[in-house]
Amino acid sequence: MSTTDDGREEGRRHIEQFRAPDAIRQELTDLIIQAGGLVWSRPGLSPDKRSLTTISALIAQGHLGPLREHIEIGLGNGLSQTEITEAIIQCAIYAGFPRTVAAMEVAAEVFEALPTEPS
Repeated sequence: MSTTDDGREEGRRHIEQFRAPDAIRQELTDLIIQAGGLVWSRPGLSPDKRSLTTISALIAQGHLGPLREHIEIGLGNGLSQTEITEAIIQCAIYAGFPRTVAAMEVAAEVFEALPTEPS
């Protein structure tokens, strides 16, 4: 499985786990998967660049819950921890330092939860 497939699987896993009232949950899940699929499958950007764009937009809006998920998806799409942290730092001048610090805390939590590779 490629990193792109890993990212898609990670995204699907997160979408399928979100909480919503039972009466609408499946319909909303299907809608999110369909709309996301249309955007993420466009040919203009690679999955890693789409991930960086999404991470930056979520930081700018202060959406930390989805940010956690999209950092994980970005890693699955081949982003390095350095690329993610540099994108977060870049947001400081445009989204503000409080949002940047909060985003960096989320990234640190995600990175700390990663399995360590054997030496």
